[in-house]
Amino acid sequence: MQKKAQFSTLRDPLSMAGEDRDGQATRVLSTRDHDVIQGWAARHGAEPATGEATSSGPATVSVNDGGAGVRFNFPSAARFRPISWEEWFANFDYHALTFVYEEEVADRAYELFEARGGDHGRDQEDWFAAERALQKPGVPSARYRLIKG
Repeated sequence: MQKKAQFSTLRDPLSMAGEDRDGQATRVLSTRDHDVIQGWAARHGAEPATGEATSSGPATVSVNDGGAGVRFNFPSAARFRPISWEEWFANFDYHALTFVYEEEVADRAYELFEARGGDHGRDQEDWFAAERALQKPGVPSARYRLIKG
């Protein structure tokens, strides 16, 4: 049984003021589904990584993360030690983490597609409706958090 991302409307969890860059409430998604997380990572060029010492290598960065232990390296910002997806998810599951990330146009467009019963042929309509709903045309977000849940 496939686990879906859970949706909720919250203020941006990563900004100090509780709003996104435009002062708008941000819808965030949370999931423990490995496929959803890997899909998000692929869309952002993110690779699994850690700063901690593990069986695959030494600690590389001192990180005060409350024990999450896993991170992502992004293009041009690879400060953590790369690890395999298998090791990343083993840590993720062991620590009972939840992946929380900002909704993106692709996420909302897919939700609209599913709400229509998965009828094909209206992908552009779904995409533009999602952009209007998010008021962020063409602006992808790579902001995420890992929380113990």
